[in-house]
Amino acid sequence: MQGRACGVSLEGVSVWYEERRILKDVSLKVPPGSVLAVMGPSGSGKSTLLRAINRLLDHVPGARVEGRIVVCGVDVYKANPYRVRRMIGMVFQTPNPFPHMSIYDNVAIGPRLHGLAKSREELDRIVEWALREAMLWDEVKDRLRDPPTKLSGGQQQRLALARALALKPRLLLLDEPTANIDPQNARKLEESIRRIAVEEGVTVILVTHTPQQALRVSDYAAFIYEGRLVEFGKTRDLALNPTHKLTAMYFRGEL
Repeated sequence: MQGRACGVSLEGVSVWYEERRILKDVSLKVPPGSVLAVMGPSGSGKSTLLRAINRLLDHVPGARVEGRIVVCGVDVYKANPYRVRRMIGMVFQTPNPFPHMSIYDNVAIGPRLHGLAKSREELDRIVEWALREAMLWDEVKDRLRDPPTKLSGGQQQRLALARALALKPRLLLLDEPTANIDPQNARKLEESIRRIAVEEGVTVILVTHTPQQALRVSDYAAFIYEGRLVEFGKTRDLALNPTHKLTAMYFRGEL
């Protein structure tokens, strides 16, 4: 996927659920091939931001998105939603492998449906590559026909990452992917995120509830509070020299 670096731009993005405004005029630009950490207290609109980017809110009754979101030069809300989702991979907070499919088929289903492999050998290479990127290959290479229910929760989350990567996304959205897994698996997932961005050139937007994770993984950070973008910049700058008192309070653990 090298050479496929992809920028993301949000211009005046607001999200409404019926009469309730969740996001309020959010504007920011994510440089291609970088990792953006989106932080803020619970209920601040972090997950809603991700769902607005890949048009998952299309399926939420009463939800509407205002403003402009551009991914890889494509205006998301003027494009075919299937084209948009084809460019974007997403991993949710709770591991969600397909329980009735094997580990192999969980990763292979996307490439099969989208015709990314012209032969079984090519499909095998995609599955192995994705599992290696998720740091899971060595743990499952001899049990690819097992159901994912035989994996630990953390392994299932890395399988979900491999499934997303198998479609060769240009943008990867991660919604608190380490929130419900053990520290060892969380560390492996963080290593995968950095490698995917640095070595593969995939742009990553990561919702995280811990400033420490943002510092370990991300290049840039956005702090959102009550639906508004309070501060955006390089992660280390926000941590060491925040310009807003709310950002400082959050990094000190006071929000």
